[in-house]
Amino acid sequence: MQLANIIGKRENDMEKRPIMIIAAMEKTELNVLKEDNMNVVVDGTCKFYETEIYGYPVVLCASNVGCINTSVAMILGIKKYNPIAIINEGLAGAMSKDIHKHDLIIGTQLININSAKTPKLQEGDGTDALKWELVTFIAGEEDRLKVEEADKKLIDCVKKVEREYTKGKVVYGRIGSGDIWNNEIDRILYLNQKYQVLCEDMESIAVYQIANQYNIPVISIKIISDNSITGEEYDVSTGSDAQYFVKILIKEYVKELN
Repeated sequence: MQLANIIGKRENDMEKRPIMIIAAMEKTELNVLKEDNMNVVVDGTCKFYETEIYGYPVVLCASNVGCINTSVAMILGIKKYNPIAIINEGLAGAMSKDIHKHDLIIGTQLININSAKTPKLQEGDGTDALKWELVTFIAGEEDRLKVEEADKKLIDCVKKVEREYTKGKVVYGRIGSGDIWNNEIDRILYLNQKYQVLCEDMESIAVYQIANQYNIPVISIKIISDNSITGEEYDVSTGSDAQYFVKILIKEYVKELN
């Protein structure tokens, strides 16, 4: 199925600009959404699957893991498809004692947990990650922690359908993102307590930052795959739950578009 035949002229038919769903791992985070006979566009390490969900054009983007890969995929996807909204979905690790496997985290806010300024220490003073300050480095401006926001309309759509998710809790709050996998419990609790981070992943910050720069509505739907604090081991099979919920969200969002 050629997406161009579905959406027509993007510039003249704004309602038919596709929704882009972006996830890192194709086999575990897009496997439910993918169908046979999709048109596939490969660009570098990225894959774009062109399809429809509930009769509306959708592009599934497999970005590969990490912020750099995701940034490349975002730019390519935006330039090629001019999406009307971007949904980032996939797995995330819990950073709270109250968050458990199968819980859905709705990223109302995003911060970069891999962007930090360390205190000045001399040779032999050692290192202490609990004293690292999260900051966003902004050219020509004072360094500060910049918080990226999700689209309010997409958040409202999630709230309208959240009761349809029955595998765990639906929790709204801040996601931390960066090319790091935290396994130190004290560091995890530090990020949770000081910066109110509920879970962490390796892609969302790139998705939000670029989407917001292009003024494209964005939201992240993350399924908890593990919790190091409580000893809940990593389980990639949870990825299916997030995808089923994303389909429900798209149905509601398309109603709003119409």
